[in-house]
Amino acid sequence: MPNLLTVLLINSDSGSRAAITALLARCRRPVELSATTGALQEAMKHIESETPPQVVILEAHSIAQGVRDVSTIRAINPQTMIMVTSEEKHPDWILTLIRAGAGEYLTTPIILDELEDALERAAGMFERRVGAEDARGKVITVFNPSGGMGTTTIAVNLAATLVGKGELTALLDLNPFSSDISAFLDLNAAYTLSSIQGAEGRIDASFLTGIMTRHTSGIKVLCGAEEVGVTTGITPNQILNLLTLIRGQFGVTVIDTGGSLSERVLETFNGSDLILYPLTLTLPALNNARRYLKSLNYHGFGPERVKVLVNRYLPKDDIRLTDAEKILGVNIFHTIPNSYVEIKESIYKGTPLVTCFPRSPVTKALTDLAGHVMTELSSGSH
Repeated sequence: MPNLLTVLLINSDSGSRAAITALLARCRRPVELSATTGALQEAMKHIESETPPQVVILEAHSIAQGVRDVSTIRAINPQTMIMVTSEEKHPDWILTLIRAGAGEYLTTPIILDELEDALERAAGMFERRVGAEDARGKVITVFNPSGGMGTTTIAVNLAATLVGKGELTALLDLNPFSSDISAFLDLNAAYTLSSIQGAEGRIDASFLTGIMTRHTSGIKVLCGAEEVGVTTGITPNQILNLLTLIRGQFGVTVIDTGGSLSERVLETFNGSDLILYPLTLTLPALNNARRYLKSLNYHGFGPERVKVLVNRYLPKDDIRLTDAEKILGVNIFHTIPNSYVEIKESIYKGTPLVTCFPRSPVTKALTDLAGHVMTELSSGSH
């Protein structure tokens, strides 16, 4: 049975209070509604008590009032998760209130799935605060220096498979020059990776979850910037902070990245438990991989952390798996069969392939990959 969450509801409209109360009663996560009030002043005795609510669901009817109330609650009890509700969808509202300290922003009328996701993230945050180091979320990076090797396809579908298995899953697009996740998932994100540009020292868990976009599959996505190269100024220290925060919010995080072995990419690897390196069975791809794997090993990322995947695998390829292993000097971790038509259709629909084609051989291979990855992570060697 999941741990009980205590919730305080602040909303000036009795009909809205009743609607949100009804939604809370339908949530999978057990919730104890400690009180419902019409204004913050009425709720102060609960917030200031020895056993304050873990979650405050707070109505914001203006930015000024929302910022003022969020700041007041955070000043009294910084451990409380504040979920702001408002009918306003303008990005300025969302970012301003998130920066003030809100952990979630829910537009009204609230959708049950979005409320449940927000409560699960809140519960995960509290559980990880008191949990052991082993309870930290895991980070998996999918990397290839060049395009065309299937890094985004693998990252998106690995995340979709893991969320389908009940893992609280995040997906990050950290590729500064080829940000494709938003296209693969048909997302029009209000905020992207560029939101953390220049935000050194201001990025916290509330800010992070506020700039992520929820996909219909349940994945929370931090999309890459629309403009090429606009995020190149993000520092390695910001990447380290980002990954530290993400571990505390999600059970599993999948990262899609590429490019040269810059300090930023190496910091991404430092913050990852496992690095998946996809390639195809062509001589140029194998020769490039051999050079990069050697360089990765030099930087401290050897075969125990870096796993090679063969994408678009055909058993009758001229180059066999054993040939590839001889060239690379490492074992092949997993193979994913070729299925250009299905992948193309899934991208066109903005839906992960594993959802569009549940019986496809590619889906089976990706499901098996997710199982192998989780087994590898649970072995305790990372």
